[in-house]
Amino acid sequence: MQILKALPLIAGIFATVIAGVKWLYGQIKEDRNHYEKLYQQKETEVEELKDQINTLKIKIVELKASKDAFFDEEKKQNDS
Repeated sequence: MQILKALPLIAGIFATVIAGVKWLYGQIKEDRNHYEKLYQQKETEVEELKDQINTLKIKIVELKASKDAFFDEEKKQNDS
């Protein structure tokens, strides 16, 4: 008889625990989605910065090559 009286109380506790778990799962899912978006934005920024670095490296190589070619021309003219 005591079990029948306690059954609504047990069901209420069980329902509260289930609702808490569902709420917590929802919060974790929202946080995951938020941080996934931030990660994708940062990943895009990193790719853009890598492209800029590669472009600058190419310009440096071109400048060094043109500088070397300029000095080679001067040496040729001075040697003549």
